[in-house]
Amino acid sequence: MNARPSRPAGQGFSLIEVLVSLGLCALLATTTASAVAFAARSEESAGRDGDATLLLPRLYAAQRLRPETPPDVRKGWRIDRTVDIVPQEDAPPSEWHVIAVADRRQDLSPFTLRILNDTP
Repeated sequence: MNARPSRPAGQGFSLIEVLVSLGLCALLATTTASAVAFAARSEESAGRDGDATLLLPRLYAAQRLRPETPPDVRKGWRIDRTVDIVPQEDAPPSEWHVIAVADRRQDLSPFTLRILNDTP
């Protein structure tokens, strides 16, 4: 009686079109994931830079106020203290307190703080 009309040829997607669209979706997903990972690393690095910026005045104040005790630092930082004797021509030798600060995870390059006169 009433037969359903057959589907005309040419409608729908071919296998090649489906595979190309899946490849484009995978490429977009990979690009998005790498952008998100880069943003996360940048945010973490900016946080470590901020910590280092706040750490410098704290180390300087601790060395000036309590030169005999090591300064207190936040978790994730390594502090190495040494004393250098610097000879001078017209004056007695000077004592430099050298504080080397390094990030344990090595996100930031190490830096050195040199303090000459540590008396309060």
